[in-house]
Amino acid sequence: MIAHRTEGSTSSRKLRFVALGTVLALAAAACGSNRGTSSTTTSKTPSSGGGATAPVVDTSGCPTANDTTGVSGDTITIGTSLPESGLYAAFTAILKGEKSYFSYMNAQGGIEVPAGSGKKYKINLIAKDDAYDAAKTVTNVNSLINDSKVFALFNTVGTKNNLAIRDTSDTQCVPDLLIASGAVQWGNPKFPWMLGSELVPYPLEMQTFVDYLLKNKPNATIAVLKANDDFGQSYADTLQALVKGTNLKIVQTQGYDPEGSDVKAQVTSLAATKADAFVIGGTLLACPNALNAMGDAGWKPIVYMSGTCVSKVLLGIAGKNAQGVLSVTSLLDPADPVNASNPAMQLYKAQVKKYAPDADTSDGIVAYGWTTAALFAKILSLSPKLDRGSVMNTAHTVSGVTGVGLQLAGSTWSTSASDRFIGETFQLINYDATAGHSNPVGPITDDNGKTAKLSPAVLLNS
Repeated sequence: MIAHRTEGSTSSRKLRFVALGTVLALAAAACGSNRGTSSTTTSKTPSSGGGATAPVVDTSGCPTANDTTGVSGDTITIGTSLPESGLYAAFTAILKGEKSYFSYMNAQGGIEVPAGSGKKYKINLIAKDDAYDAAKTVTNVNSLINDSKVFALFNTVGTKNNLAIRDTSDTQCVPDLLIASGAVQWGNPKFPWMLGSELVPYPLEMQTFVDYLLKNKPNATIAVLKANDDFGQSYADTLQALVKGTNLKIVQTQGYDPEGSDVKAQVTSLAATKADAFVIGGTLLACPNALNAMGDAGWKPIVYMSGTCVSKVLLGIAGKNAQGVLSVTSLLDPADPVNASNPAMQLYKAQVKKYAPDADTSDGIVAYGWTTAALFAKILSLSPKLDRGSVMNTAHTVSGVTGVGLQLAGSTWSTSASDRFIGETFQLINYDATAGHSNPVGPITDDNGKTAKLSPAVLLNS
């Protein structure tokens, strides 16, 4: 099922690579969609920092006697910080998916580390609310490391939030694994104790949309709405670089305050341009609010929306204004009835209903949490030893991982010392507002190894 883009699309991309050189950008992605079946969890044996492969993470300068901190008996304690209150409280759905998966695994006796050893460990996940405030994230993480003595940080939400804690993670040699952000900074080799999740990197999102426009409306004018932060700027900067050398033209960009979600004035201004295409580089409530403001203005452009907003709950708020919205995802859509008979989907829905009965199992954000927890378990099982250095090196060198959680059938997730991005195999989708689920557009895209080439050096190396 994996397929590269058409020859014409590939050629146009190569031309842009020549024009852009090593132009770079941020990466983020989406939760939940695509029709298909998920295969049994398998993986090629990874290089995990031993043998002939040099370790990605050097532990020689780490604090002494802390490599197994957080491991006690048959329990591994990990920690996360995310918004459970405030404007971004909807991200609590991630936590419901995570906790459901870990509860399910714990009920089976735990995760075998390493696989085949016969030794199983249960996961104790400690979550702290930061209301999406980076200063609170710092406080939370300091407490998780110093008071709770966690083994690792897991799926901490937000670009600015993880940037605020990366020095702590690096100097304390505490893994910050599967970060809930598609930002390209997690590919910076100066900070090897960080690694992003299966979210589609932001540059690949924008490349995918540019390719779509070049095929379907090569002379399109584009209007952009972006959050006024690193997250939103990543979309705007990448798009600006990618349209160079094409007949696509950005006619206006409007920013909004990410501490709020009111974007009506900005979208009204963008609508007045009568642009052919509309890029929404926002998150959570700003996404449906932008779609509704677009509808109110009578504007009917081709719409691309950040993968972070791929959620039946969020798109449902926009109603008919969400019809045909384009985005990307690395996961099966739990809202699509075609996936109902999929064994992985049945397991997900049954266990989330059991352990988080108030969660909406059709919500892609819940599905993302479940799948990211499953990926964390997979990395642990592949590690040759249960210590921070070994687990981090394993995370940086997994190869050909398939069938994890609600991962798309036919996709593979891999990392290496030179490629630190997991979610590079994904599906372009559009949303059917009447049916309440997304549909695939074309084949699965395999962009493994391409994120860094599209990422602005100023972001990648910052």
